[in-house]
Amino acid sequence: MNKRNLLLLGFAVVVAAQLAVPAWLIIEREWTLREGQVFKFKTRPVDPADAFRGRYVWLGLEPTEVKVPDVNQWHYGQKAFAVLGTDSNGFAVVERLEREAPAGQPVVLVHAGWADSKKGELHLTWPGLDRFYMTERKAPAAEAAYRAHSLRTNQACHVTVRVRGRCAVIENLFIENQPIHAWLQEHKGK
Repeated sequence: MNKRNLLLLGFAVVVAAQLAVPAWLIIEREWTLREGQVFKFKTRPVDPADAFRGRYVWLGLEPTEVKVPDVNQWHYGQKAFAVLGTDSNGFAVVERLEREAPAGQPVVLVHAGWADSKKGELHLTWPGLDRFYMTERKAPAAEAAYRAHSLRTNQACHVTVRVRGRCAVIENLFIENQPIHAWLQEHKGK
């Protein structure tokens, strides 16, 4: 093999690798949306004012804190795996936190926030599950409706999240138990 063919082969390998990574991210997300286990999360309102972000509804997932026996052993920003279950109303709960992802259980990557030693609680953030993207035209109306309904009652708004292995993807946003697109269509001009 001459030098030119070797360079072309090397270039082709680099291009293939650069295309494979984003393709795998898309495939994994779509696979999770098709086959992942569904969890319904309560949400809380979050101040959406940020001029530098795109069009989306900014979410605050609950629970925001979880009881842990070793609360002082966690550090701010530390990655953890929230093992999920559901409560009697069908909403997601964190059964426990693990430092490593347990096999065969639905888990979501979370980050440790500040610890409340008195209550034995660790505050959580849900990276990657704080934005529900929508079209440029619909996002402002959805954000306004979400904010108004989130302030009224705890169960007026929620999201469904598909979890497959360690991958979690927001499936839909609901207002008054209706998917956001249907809710906006029904309440258009009201």
